[in-house]
Amino acid sequence: MKVLYNKIIQKIFIIICGLFISYYLIYFQLKRNIINISSNIHVVDLYATTPAKFQCIKTKKLLNNISTTICLHEIKRDKYVSGAYGDSISIWEEKQVTRILQLLTRHPHLHLIDIGANIGTYTMYAASLGRFVLAIDCFAPNIIRLRRSIQLMNLFNQVVLIQNAIFNHSGQSLRLSIDTRNIGGQRIHLLNNYSYKYNLSTKNPYIVKTITFNEVLPILNAYGIRSALMKIDIEGSEHFVMEKGNQIFDTLDIPFIQMEWTIVKQYINRVKLILDFFNKRNYDPMTDSCQILNQNEYTQWPDDIYWLKRNTSNFC
Repeated sequence: MKVLYNKIIQKIFIIICGLFISYYLIYFQLKRNIINISSNIHVVDLYATTPAKFQCIKTKKLLNNISTTICLHEIKRDKYVSGAYGDSISIWEEKQVTRILQLLTRHPHLHLIDIGANIGTYTMYAASLGRFVLAIDCFAPNIIRLRRSIQLMNLFNQVVLIQNAIFNHSGQSLRLSIDTRNIGGQRIHLLNNYSYKYNLSTKNPYIVKTITFNEVLPILNAYGIRSALMKIDIEGSEHFVMEKGNQIFDTLDIPFIQMEWTIVKQYINRVKLILDFFNKRNYDPMTDSCQILNQNEYTQWPDDIYWLKRNTSNFC
């Protein structure tokens, strides 16, 4: 009798699980259709379980009271980003993250668009502050760690996580370079002036699917985002954000952009595209101390630069 009872309970459990999964899939598809987003966009399911095990730590407090959780790579494989964390003593790019948090605190209407989120330092701190974050990263091992951090901090309603590479063509498969000691240093591998088709399995984390930046606008609109700060760190591909991002910049108020400049400054065509884009929209390039940079000396600019929209106040 007990065996029969257990079998009945198991069948009921399986049926309930099946109904729940079906409901969730239908709901997710309806939500996708309602906000009319591109089928090329991979919106990550933040509730999915993560079978892999990795270290997750509570970070140090910034601005006296803002702390969060970050899930790390093995330091031997990620010596810069994961290696920057140490038992609540330090974090990755602490000075820059602190600046973003100060601006978000100073301007309560602003949210964050984090392009090249990596394991989520900027995303997790901004979301822990209570701001909405649109986080974009293309590398699956980063995505699963960031998703787990979101779960541990119960920030499901604060973050939309997208697993795609930003490019000037949508729906393509691109290869990432491989750096066995610096996962954060991977970049899109382009040959023959943007030869971009690879017939390889998308289960390979080094083959990534592309979207254009403009394609995420319906998501931002659906969440009622009208004003945001932006951080862009995608290893020399920063110009793709501008190349197909005009609709977002023309629709949203984006007064401040933090951009990595280390690699992209080596390519004059990419630099020209970026400069033309921001000059037309009345932005000035600045240092972290708010000194305007000479655009004729772009090769001498620091590794991180800041684009500030003219006539904005209380940012410097």
